[in-house]
Amino acid sequence: METDDPESAPGDEAWKAHTSGFDRVQSVALTVPEPRTAAWVADEALVAENTARRHLQRLTDLNVLTADAEGGPTTYYPDPVYVRTREVRALVDEHDRDGLTALAADLKADVEAWSEEYDATSPDELRTQAADETVSADETRARRRVASDWEHTRYRLSLVEDALARYDEFTDRPAPV
Repeated sequence: METDDPESAPGDEAWKAHTSGFDRVQSVALTVPEPRTAAWVADEALVAENTARRHLQRLTDLNVLTADAEGGPTTYYPDPVYVRTREVRALVDEHDRDGLTALAADLKADVEAWSEEYDATSPDELRTQAADETVSADETRARRRVASDWEHTRYRLSLVEDALARYDEFTDRPAPV
């Protein structure tokens, strides 16, 4: 809520003083790991629930967020297309074509190394190996971490491949009208 709260964190007042309610709602909503209600977002963004609902609806209308009203209160989460496009844009902004190609090679090398080290063709296969009764608890945890890293690396590689495929589209400037 927007009222003074004696239990608020030390940075809350500064965050409120230096950012708009809309920016706080957007910041919170774009970082949720799972769909959240307007009440939850309002609490985290330090705004009234009605304010959060209004901003969340605007973000949904802009395709920044996705709303799900099935099975109870409406929940909100980052729109996957928006997030992906934003990540591809960031890659193009941070790297030239050669840099993207080098990044792709590094990511592929990581995947190849894991595949070779664990004699597995996918993160799921690695998880299956980790569950084997002959594998120690420490090794199981290590393989689960590698499987997670492998999935993240594959996703990151798909972003880099998209950035390379759309590089001209993201870097060419339209001709003046």
